[in-house]
Amino acid sequence: MTPKMKDEETKRLMVLIGRDNDQDAFRLFFDHFYPRLLKFALYFLESNQAAEEIVSTVFIGVWNNRQKLPKIERIEAYLFSSVRNKSFSYLRDNKRIQMKDLGSEESLFVPCFDSPDAELLNNELKDIIFEAINKLPPRCKMIFLLIREDGFKYNEVAELLDISPKTVEAQMGRALDKLRENLSPYLKEMGILQIKNSKSILTFLSLIY
Repeated sequence: MTPKMKDEETKRLMVLIGRDNDQDAFRLFFDHFYPRLLKFALYFLESNQAAEEIVSTVFIGVWNNRQKLPKIERIEAYLFSSVRNKSFSYLRDNKRIQMKDLGSEESLFVPCFDSPDAELLNNELKDIIFEAINKLPPRCKMIFLLIREDGFKYNEVAELLDISPKTVEAQMGRALDKLRENLSPYLKEMGILQIKNSKSILTFLSLIY
């Protein structure tokens, strides 16, 4: 998982951008959020070009209204919501309703090894876990990754996607059940871990990424 910028550092950049028109601060701000927002846009869109244009438009809007930036309390929610709304507008205007499959994404996992054998095992585990995540239904996968990869809380995901917290909880539970079901045979065969419940799968995933 890509380390998230600390809140105080984000706030500092927002002040520099909004108060001082600091272009270097804006570049750091852009570089930090752009990859995550682009991936989020691709949850909805099939076109990489459209996703890039939408995210770029959001950042153009941020710069054009930079004086207001320091007053935004929840910048992540603001940015992600802006990308979501523009993605929905694009789908509506282009009469496209399919969400892109995430099968082409790069690996989400951080290697953890200290020997050639451990490296081989870790790479095999990453492939197995990535395949299991990739088999999740699109919305289920999106919610799982927003929570596990982007660090959003359940209520934040609910607000972001305009669904109830219970729906988020249900989808996350469904994701964990599916992952446990798909991963258990492989992990048992490898003699690594017996996954009995959702807590076990969360513990295991926390060790991997």
